Amino acid sequence: MPQRTSNDDDAPLAPGLRRRDFLAMSSVGIAGLWLGGLSRLEAAPIAVAASAATAPRPMSLGYLAGSDLLPNVIYLPRRVLNPSTRARAADPANGVLSTVVPADGLQGGDTSLVGRPLGMKIHGLYPPAALAVKRQPAMPLAVDLDVLFPPPDPVFPKPARYFAWSFRRRPGWDPSAPVKFVFPLDWQAMPEMEMRVTPAKGAPWTVSTRFTLDYETGRPRLRRGVYLLGLAPGAWQWDISLAELARAAPLGLLSVMVSFEALPAAT
Repeated sequence: MPQRTSNDDDAPLAPGLRRRDFLAMSSVGIAGLWLGGLSRLEAAPIAVAASAATAPRPMSLGYLAGSDLLPNVIYLPRRVLNPSTRARAADPANGVLSTVVPADGLQGGDTSLVGRPLGMKIHGLYPPAALAVKRQPAMPLAVDLDVLFPPPDPVFPKPARYFAWSFRRRPGWDPSAPVKFVFPLDWQAMPEMEMRVTPAKGAPWTVSTRFTLDYETGRPRLRRGVYLLGLAPGAWQWDISLAELARAAPLGLLSVMVSFEALPAAT
């Protein structure tokens, strides 16, 4: 199997609590996952992370609403890759994209994807503002993202694990390069991913997910477009504007950006 390398190819809220305040509190609380803090607000997320060290927790995904309307989601426009930049009139994302929504709340998946090769690209950590040098000490030490492919041999039904993307903060800043590949999508073979996160302090945890085209509770719906794989369990539970995400870049929403594109059928 391919090895990890940095050289791979390419809801209303409670009365009196404003949504913005809640986002700020959530970010501080989930930040305890990275920092290993012991404040009252941070205690619960740390406990969740510790209990998840041996058994994967559900991965929380956001979906960039409107990204299915982009002409190409493998090669994304600057407005998506760095939403803090000023949008240009010629930018294909200008006026189309505005909000990230929980992917398990989408109105079903896109069944037209079945029967065609599914292109998948892992772009890297997101949003960019969360990666500023002054914020790096709070970043996780390591992130490992695996994609589980259908078993190559029906006699041995264990999925084939592809070590797709990784990040290391020590001894130096070392993220894998963006990588793209084809997933053999079928009615019985949906993209499945597992991610292990090693925080700056405390025990590592693992999150996992399997996409669906149906209305399975808690599972992300598969569509053409851009997804954000939350590093922390429960990260993407509410909508947030792309502008707010770019400006505040809450640590609790730190994610790995992934996109799916239907490719031409083989002839």
